[in-house]
Amino acid sequence: MALPTEGFLFEYAPGRLLVGEGPFEALPERARDRLACYAPDFRLSDPTPWLHPASVHETTRAALRRDIGTPPRPVARWQEPDAAAYERAFTDVMRRIAAGSLVKAVPIVLENGEWETDPRSAVAGLVAAVLAAPAPSLAYGLWGPDGGMVGASPEILFTHSGACVRTVAVAGTYPAARARDILSDPKEGREHQNVVDDIAQALAPFGTVTVGTRGTLTLPGLAHLKTDIHVTVPEPTAFIALVEALHPTAALGVFPRSAGLSVLRDDGPHGRGRFGAPFGVEWPDGRASVLVAIRNVQWSGTTVLLGAGAGLIAESRLAAEWAELALKRATVKSMFGL
Repeated sequence: MALPTEGFLFEYAPGRLLVGEGPFEALPERARDRLACYAPDFRLSDPTPWLHPASVHETTRAALRRDIGTPPRPVARWQEPDAAAYERAFTDVMRRIAAGSLVKAVPIVLENGEWETDPRSAVAGLVAAVLAAPAPSLAYGLWGPDGGMVGASPEILFTHSGACVRTVAVAGTYPAARARDILSDPKEGREHQNVVDDIAQALAPFGTVTVGTRGTLTLPGLAHLKTDIHVTVPEPTAFIALVEALHPTAALGVFPRSAGLSVLRDDGPHGRGRFGAPFGVEWPDGRASVLVAIRNVQWSGTTVLLGAGAGLIAESRLAAEWAELALKRATVKSMFGL
């Protein structure tokens, strides 16, 4: 099966993929009789976030890799992000933290680039790259004639099946070579606990929340703290209710949430688009699986964007956060061969 000219890719379980083929019917709500892809922007402002494909095929990583072969990697020319703009955002967040109105926030950096290859021919190379990314990262993507997004995310916003909703807190970052040290770092531990508390509070109205034991998640180039969380729900729970309760968690938003997303106001000249947004599917029977759209590239026309965020708390230092953002972008470029 070749990749469609307009389509989506979603890995709903390790090695298990859905490939949807356009044209898409974009609607404000999901048509209840068919599978649909949910692909809003980060701020959930898209009036028609539900995309209903003309057809959907199930496949595996191995089968899709065989089908698309070894396409050439796309080439992009990158422009260094604006360090002064990030310093302003950093200073503003730290001022709010010192004043007591904020505990944590995650401003992002978007690195801009230009495709040096035809962006329409880049999709196969990008998809091949994310299919080669090791578990636990899950491949996903959405593309069409005018642009798209392809990535491999290690972060699940939620899965919902029957009476169980599962999610995961992923926050706190070290280089992968120092993965064993992250569990004993108090600063990373506090940043991670903010995310755990935020998710547990968001899910509490839905049922009984169970928080797992803190561990580590090691990816190529990076290591994170990770805690599994699930909630037993006593009655059917609406997809959008879960999205609105969880997104964005403190891993990409602010804590406490009462501080408001206006803290994250400077997304650069192109905006953040779908970076950090929910991205997932809902089946006709109500099962759902949603990723957090990170570790990706987005493009519109010939303009390509690569985003990264780093959580700021009281102990954060500008130089260290700037270095973490550079490391995160470098690992994504390495994954794609960019």
